[in-house]
Amino acid sequence: MPRCPVCSAAVDLVVATTAPFCSERCRVIDMGRWLGESYQVPLPRHAGEDDDDEQTGTGGPAHPADDE
Repeated sequence: MPRCPVCSAAVDLVVATTAPFCSERCRVIDMGRWLGESYQVPLPRHAGEDDDDEQTGTGGPAHPADDE
């Protein structure tokens, strides 16, 4: 039996009117988390992207001595 993504209670998908949640309360909590941006869908990564900001020039100074 699946579990509610908010409280982990068992959910009977045949009788639950709020599936996949166990209750209206958990459904509203989940919606609030999406609206409050607690959940985020990651952006797709493209070939050639690098996490190193030094190569793109968007980060801070390349060397600590450069910020003096």
